[in-house]
Amino acid sequence: MERLIRLAKGELSQKEIEILKRIFDTVTAQYWFDDTDYSREAFAGGLIGLFRYGMVNPTQLEKIAMFWAFNDFPQNMSSSQRAKLKSLYS
Repeated sequence: MERLIRLAKGELSQKEIEILKRIFDTVTAQYWFDDTDYSREAFAGGLIGLFRYGMVNPTQLEKIAMFWAFNDFPQNMSSSQRAKLKSLYS
């Protein structure tokens, strides 16, 4: 939760943070999600971005976040993709 609060920079309500936390926890708990700090940081930042850009329906946001995470944050990502994420979010 602290990660989401920090990345939201005080611009989201507690209720909105709770919605994002539930989605974040659901997606990052998937067996295929790359469970590293830099993947979690990048995913959290992007999730907040989607919400800020108007994707506020929790059901729709969760579906989009799941597909996006499956594509961009798999455990078996290429070494170049991993290096890029690591350099941006470590």
